[in-house]
Amino acid sequence: MNSDVALILETLLYVSGDEGLEAAHASDVLGIDRAQVIHELQNLASRFEAEARALAILQFGSRFQMTTRPEFSDYVQRYAAPPQRGKLSQAALETLAIVAYQQPVTRAAIEDIRGVNADRAIATLTGKGLIEEGGRLKGAGRAILYETTVRFLDVFHLASLNELPSVTDEEEAEQMDLFSSGYRENRNDDFFA
Repeated sequence: MNSDVALILETLLYVSGDEGLEAAHASDVLGIDRAQVIHELQNLASRFEAEARALAILQFGSRFQMTTRPEFSDYVQRYAAPPQRGKLSQAALETLAIVAYQQPVTRAAIEDIRGVNADRAIATLTGKGLIEEGGRLKGAGRAILYETTVRFLDVFHLASLNELPSVTDEEEAEQMDLFSSGYRENRNDDFFA
């Protein structure tokens, strides 16, 4: 097997992901005969198997796919879907309160209110399914607008956003404390377990 062809095919298999690599497409890319591509991919699959690599190459007609070996699937699943545990940090709670009361709101607006970078808090809240992208601003930059989710309502035991306590400038700090304490008292442990 031409080692350059094998390396190129291995690369193409890797970048083809879940769709897999169609032999005809690889043939066009490499400029070699389709039958030769299939033969080279079959040899590569045999080599992966003989070397007991962590990855395997599967053939589905003229389509080939690189995949993990079945004995490692449990580890891949655990890695891909780590448990979402733990409490929300103060920064995440503050960010969540801003989104809840100001939605739809941009990251820049959140950072203006909090006075610090909100990237990590937004990522945490998005990862926990408490906020989501609710559209984009019109105009230059088309900033993402964030809003709360149905899961947010469920976790905080709210029927709608209308049940959020009203906040005036004087009460803002006090209401933030109530919001945080309500989270600690009413959070859905199954969600965070």
